[in-house]
Amino acid sequence: MKAVHGNIDGPLALDEDIALYGRISGGATVRSGKRFILHGTIAGDLRVEKDARAVVRGTVAGRIYNDGGRVELFGMADAIASNSHDGVTIIDPAAHVLGGGKHRSAAFRRSGTRHLPL
Repeated sequence: MKAVHGNIDGPLALDEDIALYGRISGGATVRSGKRFILHGTIAGDLRVEKDARAVVRGTVAGRIYNDGGRVELFGMADAIASNSHDGVTIIDPAAHVLGGGKHRSAAFRRSGTRHLPL
Protein backbone atom coordinates (compact mmCIF):
# COMPACT_ATOMS: atom_id res chain seq x y z
CA MET A 1 0.00 0.00 0.00
CA LYS A 2 1.32 3.41 -1.01
CA ALA A 3 1.41 6.15 1.66
CA VAL A 4 0.63 9.66 0.42
CA HIS A 5 1.47 12.75 2.48
CA GLY A 6 0.30 16.12 1.20
CA ASN A 7 -2.53 17.79 -0.65
CA ILE A 8 -4.12 16.46 -3.85
CA ASP A 9 -6.44 18.30 -6.22
CA GLY A 10 -9.66 16.37 -6.86
CA PRO A 11 -11.86 14.92 -7.97
CA LEU A 12 -9.67 11.84 -7.86
CA ALA A 13 -10.10 8.21 -8.95
CA LEU A 14 -8.02 5.91 -6.74
CA ASP A 15 -6.65 3.18 -9.01
CA GLU A 16 -4.14 1.80 -6.50
CA ASP A 17 -4.08 0.94 -2.80
CA ILE A 18 -3.42 4.19 -0.90
CA ALA A 19 -3.17 5.40 2.69
CA LEU A 20 -3.70 9.18 2.65
CA TYR A 21 -2.29 11.39 5.39
CA GLY A 22 -3.20 14.64 3.68
CA ARG A 23 -6.13 16.30 1.94
CA ILE A 24 -8.08 15.81 -1.28
CA SER A 25 -9.59 19.14 -2.36
CA GLY A 26 -12.59 17.55 -4.05
CA GLY A 27 -14.31 14.21 -4.19
CA ALA A 28 -12.71 10.79 -4.55
CA THR A 29 -13.72 7.38 -5.90
CA VAL A 30 -12.15 4.12 -4.73
CA ARG A 31 -12.13 1.85 -7.78
CA SER A 32 -13.21 -1.78 -7.66
CA GLY A 33 -10.67 -4.08 -6.03
CA LYS A 34 -8.67 -1.24 -4.43
CA ARG A 35 -8.12 -0.33 -0.75
CA PHE A 36 -8.07 3.18 0.69
CA ILE A 37 -7.28 4.32 4.22
CA LEU A 38 -8.03 7.96 5.02
CA HIS A 39 -6.20 9.55 7.92
CA GLY A 40 -6.68 13.06 6.53
CA THR A 41 -9.55 14.93 4.88
CA ILE A 42 -11.64 14.72 1.72
CA ALA A 43 -13.30 18.08 0.97
CA GLY A 44 -16.05 16.45 -1.13
CA ASP A 45 -17.80 13.09 -1.40
CA LEU A 46 -16.22 9.64 -1.23
CA ARG A 47 -17.61 6.93 -3.53
CA VAL A 48 -16.64 3.29 -2.90
CA GLU A 49 -17.22 1.02 -5.89
CA LYS A 50 -18.21 -2.65 -5.77
CA ASP A 51 -15.48 -4.84 -4.23
CA ALA A 52 -13.46 -1.80 -3.07
CA ARG A 53 -12.62 -1.09 0.58
CA ALA A 54 -12.37 2.24 2.42
CA VAL A 55 -11.37 2.77 6.04
CA VAL A 56 -12.10 6.35 7.12
CA ARG A 57 -10.17 7.43 10.20
CA GLY A 58 -10.20 11.08 9.16
CA THR A 59 -12.93 13.35 7.78
CA VAL A 60 -15.14 13.23 4.70
CA ALA A 61 -16.73 16.70 4.42
CA GLY A 62 -19.37 15.32 2.03
CA ARG A 63 -21.21 12.03 1.82
CA ILE A 64 -19.83 8.52 1.61
CA TYR A 65 -21.56 6.47 -1.10
CA ASN A 66 -21.13 2.71 -0.78
CA ASP A 67 -21.83 1.14 -4.20
CA GLY A 68 -21.15 -2.45 -3.14
CA GLY A 69 -17.83 -2.27 -1.36
CA ARG A 70 -16.84 -2.25 2.29
CA VAL A 71 -16.77 1.01 4.24
CA GLU A 72 -15.52 1.33 7.82
CA LEU A 73 -16.07 4.72 9.46
CA PHE A 74 -14.03 5.54 12.56
CA GLY A 75 -13.77 9.28 11.90
CA MET A 76 -16.33 11.76 10.60
CA ALA A 77 -18.60 12.13 7.57
CA ASP A 78 -21.54 14.34 6.66
CA ALA A 79 -23.69 11.32 5.70
CA ILE A 80 -23.50 7.76 4.44
CA ALA A 81 -25.57 6.19 1.66
CA SER A 82 -25.54 2.50 0.89
CA ASN A 83 -26.50 2.11 -2.76
CA SER A 84 -26.16 -1.67 -3.05
CA HIS A 85 -27.31 -4.79 -1.25
CA ASP A 86 -23.78 -6.17 -1.69
CA GLY A 87 -22.15 -3.37 0.30
CA VAL A 88 -21.07 -3.53 3.92
CA THR A 89 -20.93 -0.35 5.97
CA ILE A 90 -19.60 -0.36 9.54
CA ILE A 91 -19.84 2.73 11.74
CA ASP A 92 -17.78 2.66 14.91
CA PRO A 93 -19.63 3.90 18.03
CA ALA A 94 -17.09 6.73 18.40
CA ALA A 95 -17.55 7.90 14.77
CA HIS A 96 -19.58 10.98 13.87
CA VAL A 97 -22.19 11.18 11.11
CA LEU A 98 -23.09 14.87 11.13
CA GLY A 99 -26.15 15.35 8.96
CA GLY A 100 -27.54 13.57 6.02
CA GLY A 101 -31.26 13.24 6.70
CA LYS A 102 -32.49 10.08 4.97
CA HIS A 103 -28.92 8.82 4.37
CA ARG A 104 -28.20 8.63 8.07
CA SER A 105 -30.42 5.70 9.03
CA ALA A 106 -28.41 3.16 10.99
CA ALA A 107 -29.20 -0.01 12.90
CA PHE A 108 -27.36 -1.15 16.02
CA ARG A 109 -25.88 -4.60 16.56
CA ARG A 110 -25.23 -6.07 20.00
CA SER A 111 -21.56 -5.14 19.75
CA GLY A 112 -22.50 -1.46 19.68
CA THR A 113 -21.20 -1.08 16.15
CA ARG A 114 -23.72 0.62 13.89
CA HIS A 115 -24.35 -0.90 10.48
CA LEU A 116 -26.37 0.64 7.71
CA PRO A 117 -29.15 -1.65 6.55
CA LEU A 118 -28.31 -3.53 3.38
